[in-house]
Amino acid sequence: MEHHHPHKKNEYDQISALFASYREFSALVEALNARGYQEDDISVLMSENTHHQYFAPQENTKAPEGATVGSLSGGILGAVIGGLTLVGNIILPGSGLLVAGPLVGALTAGALGAAAGGLIGALVGAGIPEHEARFFEDALKEEGQILVVAHVPKEKSREVKAVFERHHADRLKVHACSI
Repeated sequence: MEHHHPHKKNEYDQISALFASYREFSALVEALNARGYQEDDISVLMSENTHHQYFAPQENTKAPEGATVGSLSGGILGAVIGGLTLVGNIILPGSGLLVAGPLVGALTAGALGAAAGGLIGALVGAGIPEHEARFFEDALKEEGQILVVAHVPKEKSREVKAVFERHHADRLKVHACSI
């Protein structure tokens, strides 16, 4: 698949879902990459607590599901994880929020004007309905939850939705893209 031209809003959908397992999340990202999607097509959101759970060096026996710093080097997964940016406690009270991908800009703008509605405001601004945005905000406060939002051409939407489903996506939704 050739690399996309700049997004034209009305020609793209965004597919969003929650993943409660690093294994499913990483397999999804690899499967999307195998279909030609890059880190700038995929937004990933997780709390600092979740990031710590999956990626912090483990001294105890509760090692994450195959996630070590070494296994994250290189490839699409390394780029996505390496691109995670802390957007602050203002956005997700009680835990900082880490974001990678196209939503970083929307959330960083939201962090600067926290009165603009924080995470919910940024997600709504990106085209996710408010009730879904509220659900995602609550879900991201739970340790282990990762939100993935893929920006895909409308004609590929059904195919990509099926990829999400194969990787046990929870709360899977498709919306017209507005960023």
